Amino acid sequence: MTHAAKLLDQTQPSLSQHIARLEDSIGQLLFERGRSQFELTAVGEFLRDRAQTIMAEVDETVAGLAAHSKGTRGVLSIGMLSSIARALLPDVQARMMETCPDVELDVHEVAPAEALEMLYTRRLTVAVVAAGSLASSSVSFLQNDVFSDPYVLAVPRGLDLSRIVDPGTQLSPDQQRILNSVVLFTFGSPYQLRISGWYRNFLPHHRVVGHVRSYEMALAMVQGGRGVAIVPALSARVNATASYDVTLYDIGLEQRRVVSLMPSQYRGVEPQATFIAALQAVGAATRPPPVEETPPFLGGDSPKVLAAQ
Repeated sequence: MTHAAKLLDQTQPSLSQHIARLEDSIGQLLFERGRSQFELTAVGEFLRDRAQTIMAEVDETVAGLAAHSKGTRGVLSIGMLSSIARALLPDVQARMMETCPDVELDVHEVAPAEALEMLYTRRLTVAVVAAGSLASSSVSFLQNDVFSDPYVLAVPRGLDLSRIVDPGTQLSPDQQRILNSVVLFTFGSPYQLRISGWYRNFLPHHRVVGHVRSYEMALAMVQGGRGVAIVPALSARVNATASYDVTLYDIGLEQRRVVSLMPSQYRGVEPQATFIAALQAVGAATRPPPVEETPPFLGGDSPKVLAAQ
């Protein structure tokens, strides 16, 4: 209930009163109230389904009206990670100016989970997220591929791993300490389990020196020599001409596939269609910073492991 009130920008008591008045007006309970949770009654499920249908029809009507007005004005609310926004939006907006100069972009720098919540509550027009962060319930949104980049190991610039076969003998104690220090980004998705598994397999004696909630903070800590981090390659770009002062290594993890999400009724409607086309064009042309080959001690089926320092 508290979470729902936050999404609706209400206080929890106010939301409870609204629900109580709605139940009084229809003469039936919408929720089964337990000690720790609410569950919809059969009537509540019926009303939820009808409300979703009604709201979808309202959105479709709004989209149709926008199509008739040719979409030359308005505001597009966009949600995405700041690292993606920084890499793509300047060029996307430049393309938008060519055909939709009076459309404003209202950019929300949010994590994938929050972006999805804002889509469901109609506070965003488009969300740009990693496909791996999506739940099955998100398939109701129209998806478009934007770009892909690899997850890489970011290390301080002075830590050269390109010829390291045995870190325990080839690296100094201070270098071993840095390699064993992990800055862990809180993904909030199943992919975090795979990242944690990689650390267990290849750096089994690592210790977490920091939990962060942005790739920028993780890379800043790596740049400062505090440890290493696994990040998407594109996040290491500061802008079109500069990157964080770190070295990126391929570690064989699967690519991050970034997609756009929007309600299906906006398919082909302007200015949403122009924005998606610009986003895809810029994504296709975007290149991450250089990525070095996998260090020898991380390659093969039996990698050398690093003892705790």
